[in-house]
Parts: sequence; structure tokens; C-alpha cells
Amino acid sequence: MKMTIEPVSAFSSLDVLVAMDEGLFSAEGLDLTMASRESRDIRSTTEGTLSSPVTNQGRLHERGDASMFQG
Repeated sequence: MKMTIEPVSAFSSLDVLVAMDEGLFSAEGLDLTMASRESRDIRSTTEGTLSSPVTNQGRLHERGDASMFQG
């Protein structure tokens, strides 16, 4: 099964990158790729507030460029 995910903000996607490198996704039959973010997908933290923080997670998923995201 082919799946495209968004880069994970936590730990700069390290958990996913290590799992990909170790072949953990392949062992489960997943052909996983990580979508690239364009500059328009990244918002400044000055746009957020305490009650509505800025997050870039989910933007590629909302647009249909990724199958899922980890929020």
C-alpha cells in the first residue's frame, strides 16, 4: 500500500525517518513517502495566539497532498 504523509513537526520527523531507515514500514507492506512542504505551507508564529496557536500540521492533508498527518 502506498501512503504519503506530512512531515512530522515533533523532533523534525526523526521518529518517522528512523522507522523508514530501519524498514519498519516496508515490513508491514507500506510504501511510505513524506510530502515536501512549500514555503507557502509554513506560517509565522506571530500569526497565532494562545487560544489559537499556529500549526502547519494538516495543511498538506487538507489539500489532498498527504494521506494523513500526525497532529
